[in-house]
Amino acid sequence: MSVSVLAGLGNPGIPYAETRHNLGFRVIDALASRHNLVWKLEKRLLSEVSSLQRSGSSWRLVKPQTFVNASGGALHAAVRYFKVEAESVIVIYDDIHLELGRLKINREGGPGGHNGVRDVIRRLGNRFIRFRVGIGAKYPPEIGLADFVLGKLTREEADLIQKKMEHYLQALAVLMDLGPESAMNQFNRRENRNDPDKKIL
Repeated sequence: MSVSVLAGLGNPGIPYAETRHNLGFRVIDALASRHNLVWKLEKRLLSEVSSLQRSGSSWRLVKPQTFVNASGGALHAAVRYFKVEAESVIVIYDDIHLELGRLKINREGGPGGHNGVRDVIRRLGNRFIRFRVGIGAKYPPEIGLADFVLGKLTREEADLIQKKMEHYLQALAVLMDLGPESAMNQFNRRENRNDPDKKIL
């Protein structure tokens, strides 16, 4: 059975739970909850880890506990331990270059100002799959980027993300079961409100 890694980026600890930078944690937590998974702290991997079997593949779900900017070290440890190639790693993270709530899946790309992604690229190379969840451009314009991403989502923003969560889980299902090409073709276009709801695979 093939093994792949699905990682969500975020900062550990209650003070960070509602921040924009923790959308990676939020999405992967929603997936774990959907499947009644339990997280276990693996100190040697610097991460909380869980497992999910899907379509003949064994997925290792990973939440680095190193803080976002040092995520690469934890993912490097996980990739070595589970003997996974970078092409079989999916990383979920927040992205200021996408409007709030929008999803985009990519095979390659730069860090886009995201220090956690920069660290993952430094440790894993550039071949992992990106699952980008938009948080929108920083506002007000004079605010520092770090202050913006570490700021809490407003109630309206949090409600929008929650409404989009089913969409994210559908995209993850297609990505994990059918691969990146199918997921990109289906989910990288802007959503059509008239599209029928799709059942989780």
